[in-house]
Amino acid sequence: MMPRTPLSLLALGLALAAPAQAARSFCCTLDNGTRACGDILPEACRSRSYTEFNEQGNKVRNVEAPLTPAQQAARDVQLKKQREAEQQALEQKRRDSALLATYATEKELDQARDRLVTELERGIQDSKGKLDDAIKEQTKLAKDAEFYRNKPLPADLKVAQRRNQQALEAERNSIENKKKEIEQVAARFEADRKRLRELRTPKQD
Repeated sequence: MMPRTPLSLLALGLALAAPAQAARSFCCTLDNGTRACGDILPEACRSRSYTEFNEQGNKVRNVEAPLTPAQQAARDVQLKKQREAEQQALEQKRRDSALLATYATEKELDQARDRLVTELERGIQDSKGKLDDAIKEQTKLAKDAEFYRNKPLPADLKVAQRRNQQALEAERNSIENKKKEIEQVAARFEADRKRLRELRTPKQD
């Protein structure tokens, strides 16, 4: 009997290992209740869940069936909602931390609100003064235009009227916007007051 060379021993080892590798199997249950199995994943199992077994016949893992387009779309929506909820929770935590760090008491919160409102009211008074000036200018320009009742208005007078109209609209809009902002400030600080009380009230078990 000839001695075995290292090369022949390697070939023998590969030959012995091949059946062990081929013994791994995949099985799934078909619609009619029968099982389809194979040492590679059967074609019939590619669209459904299946189980992988090792050489000893022990279950290695379960693989879920691929999602249908409708299922994938539903899952995407669910994941998006989950991410949005997580983001909202983080944002709420950040706001809560900022609220606690900014206001030690409700009195400090009220003082901050009053400062903002006072500043906005000052801006309203400033806009009202400018609006009064624009109205006076409008009256003056109207009188100037009377001299040209039956004639074309000079170009510089047309420009002055147009700019005056823009100034009127700008100051009126500014006044309305600041009034709305005062309402928003009041609502925001009231919500902050409520949240501050919730954060400072010990939770009941």
